Amino acid sequence: MTLAHLTTKLRKMPITYDLETDIRFLQGIEKKEIEDVKGLILQNILTDEQIAEAIKAPVEIVRRVRKDIEGEEPSTPSNL
Repeated sequence: MTLAHLTTKLRKMPITYDLETDIRFLQGIEKKEIEDVKGLILQNILTDEQIAEAIKAPVEIVRRVRKDIEGEEPSTPSNL
């Protein structure tokens, strides 16, 4: 086989990449999920269970975010 033949063969090979297993992609989803939970908690309308159901996340995530919020200073636009 010549180098030209191998190069041509490589160009024809499909490149597959499973985005759902990419660590950066997953971190982005988790960050968005946490931001959504925080926003719903700060509205002070829903229970932790209702928030978890609304965003299809475990209630433990909601409780963890709530605990983090309770440890923060009062909410201001700069720390939301």
